[in-house]
Amino acid sequence: MENMLFTKKLSLRLTLGTKGSASAKRLAAALTAKLGYKVWRTTKEQPKKLQLKYGHGVDKITQYNWFKANNIPALEFTTSKEEACAWIDAGLTVFGREFLTASCGKGIHIYEHGEGWGIPISFDRCPVFTKYKKKKREFRVHVYKDKVVAVMEKKLRKDWNGPRDSKIRNLANGFVFCVCDQEPEGLRDLAIKAAGVVQSDFKGVDIGYNEKKGDLFVIEVNSAPGMEGSRIDAYVNAIVNK
Repeated sequence: MENMLFTKKLSLRLTLGTKGSASAKRLAAALTAKLGYKVWRTTKEQPKKLQLKYGHGVDKITQYNWFKANNIPALEFTTSKEEACAWIDAGLTVFGREFLTASCGKGIHIYEHGEGWGIPISFDRCPVFTKYKKKKREFRVHVYKDKVVAVMEKKLRKDWNGPRDSKIRNLANGFVFCVCDQEPEGLRDLAIKAAGVVQSDFKGVDIGYNEKKGDLFVIEVNSAPGMEGSRIDAYVNAIVNK
């Protein structure tokens, strides 16, 4: 890409859903400062420019099927409500996803068998269900094309006073991205393999880790990962030095 970088100007090709992305805006601004010319964001194909794709992803069911077909350790899933009910009746924790392209835990419902268990209204709105897998740690691995550029770990804020729920590790539950120390062996290799499920050049791969079992598994791949601070710099360096 080094030769192309200086014969063609860069632009970011966004999807309609990421047109207003603050992360894409920050990335374009950082690339503009680094390269000395305006790096535009657009949803249109521009043959005369070297376009980097941001947000070009696939839905969760497509992801789960792709992981299974490619023997990538991931969450067990089903699109059958009957099978999901059987999992719950067996005492398993089940996640129902109401939206197939949402992020940050939006539209996720947690179902567990208990006294008075009955099928809630939200259950029928979920097109896919996954078995919950226990994890002590959870990571967001940032991948540019086929290269890991940053590894973050989701950790509970030290000043968090809300309820502690580690099943869904998002901002609403008090979790933030922190620089990762002591990565589990195989984390980066798994992230690169899983990242192949989307066409986006920028991927945020969420991976769970069960330390007792030494078990790494993919939760999902984000095609429009959040970027700020050092992560922006890491992506810019990867683009320029590719």
